[in-house]
Amino acid sequence: MSVFCLQFLFCRECKESFHEGACQTRLPPEMGAALQGYVVDEEAARRARWEQASKEMIDETTRPCPKCRVPVEKNGGCMHMVCPRSQCRFEWCWQCRAEWNRECMGNHWFG
Repeated sequence: MSVFCLQFLFCRECKESFHEGACQTRLPPEMGAALQGYVVDEEAARRARWEQASKEMIDETTRPCPKCRVPVEKNGGCMHMVCPRSQCRFEWCWQCRAEWNRECMGNHWFG
């Protein structure tokens, strides 16, 4: 299966340029490009891999605001979170992801 990114085609499994067959049995780049009728710009491929790694890191280290879904990172302190998006500013609990309330304060303020 393949993935398009900024008009470039990548393998969904190994994140390298699209190739025929299993990831470990890749065709040489010049042969694969000739078969597919395109050439992958190595700089664009590098940027695409960096973007993918960034998205994965954001998914692993943040939780979405329960109200507006913007990613929020907790870097210490208590479980009381305030959405950083100025139009939202929703106050919520990092642990239970509910609106911040007295139960959160009493049960898991610091985890």
